[in-house]
Amino acid sequence: MNRRNKDIAGFQILNILAEIDGDFDPKEGKVIIDYVSKNFPLGGNLEDALQQLSTTPNNEYPLLLQKCAEDFYADSTEKERLELLDFALRLIKADDNIALEENTLVNKLYQYWDIG
Repeated sequence: MNRRNKDIAGFQILNILAEIDGDFDPKEGKVIIDYVSKNFPLGGNLEDALQQLSTTPNNEYPLLLQKCAEDFYADSTEKERLELLDFALRLIKADDNIALEENTLVNKLYQYWDIG
């Protein structure tokens, strides 16, 4: 797949975090909608991004997250990376249960982006 722009990569990162524990909570969906509203003010074609997510097996999510993190990093400022991490943290806390898988992937984002 070609390199994603940062907004699509961020959208996919948040969806991976919402799906990784096998339980997509509506409160997590609201955080994703907030992200889309902020980053796609004119709407965006998220069909391809959703298609890729729907055809990626759960066990390949960590690899897809790494690729999305690299694409996001290539196009973003440190401020934008911190903003996406804020969305990610809001998302994994949304259902009042931070699953081990969610925690692991968010920690990987900090590592990939050398934030700590």
